[in-house]
Amino acid sequence: MPKKSLISILSILSCLLCFSIQKIQAADTHDTVLIAAMVYGKHNVVSLDGFKAGLKEKGYVEGKNIIYLFNGPLNSIKGVGAKMEQLVAQKPDLIFSATTPVSIAAMNATRENAIPVVFGPTNDPVKSGLVKTQKRPGGNMTGVMLTASTAKQLEWTLSLVPDIKNILFPFNPEDGSSVISMEQMKTAAATFGLNLIIRETRNHAEIDALIANCPDGIDAIFLPRDGMLRSRVEDFAELARRKKIVLSGTRLEMAEEGALFSFGFDGFELGRQMARLAALILNGKNPGDLPVETAEDYLAINLKTAQEMGITIDEHILRQAHKIIRP
Repeated sequence: MPKKSLISILSILSCLLCFSIQKIQAADTHDTVLIAAMVYGKHNVVSLDGFKAGLKEKGYVEGKNIIYLFNGPLNSIKGVGAKMEQLVAQKPDLIFSATTPVSIAAMNATRENAIPVVFGPTNDPVKSGLVKTQKRPGGNMTGVMLTASTAKQLEWTLSLVPDIKNILFPFNPEDGSSVISMEQMKTAAATFGLNLIIRETRNHAEIDALIANCPDGIDAIFLPRDGMLRSRVEDFAELARRKKIVLSGTRLEMAEEGALFSFGFDGFELGRQMARLAALILNGKNPGDLPVETAEDYLAINLKTAQEMGITIDEHILRQAHKIIRP
């Protein structure tokens, strides 16, 4: 081969190699995604874990092509608006918001810049003003909502312990999800002919007072979908075991933390569900065109708690449980 032709071929190969290297480097940097995450309550961090796992399955690997801005869970919703503004100022590609109060803050902080928001869990995103309709959210938000499963939860309670009559229901009137839970519980209790004893708990001090002075004659305790009350499930579980009364939870993990049983969503799976919506948005879909999805409910039973309370659970009920916590 003539020397001049060989030099030309080597020059072409060298150019192609440089182009390939530049293309690989560009791919490594151009597609990096920035996710801002805000979570109310340490118990909801499991949903962020599920979200990360779900996006990893879609090819978004933390530290490689996706970065998460997360400063730890909020212990209070006080000042949540200002904290959300700080996250938005860092111009993320998408916001992960856990619980209704945080999602409302995200909605207010993104009115002008329209940064996509994926929310969850929420009781009623339409009533909360997060979206226009479930099927056509509109705007820059979509996410995962919960089913109205209070009546079914109460039905499971009566299946486990049929002679229940009096139910203690603490709720926070300043939390929208808690109020919705209370309204659903009133309807369900009336349907089954049960006596509902409602106590307002606006802060941890009022929760402490209720636990220390639990009304007499209570057969069961129902906790609403409320981040603050959810964070005290272990304290309520101890009260329930001490008084030999039923504690029912609204999400699967609550049975793991001592409730006799729980009927509701799985926090990790809810996060994975949110991740599927996020992946569609990151690939160009408009969040306002993606219907709000509904989380699946699961039945979990804690046989250790049942044993401590002297309750025997029929085998046909155990066969219907998605998860059983054994002694």
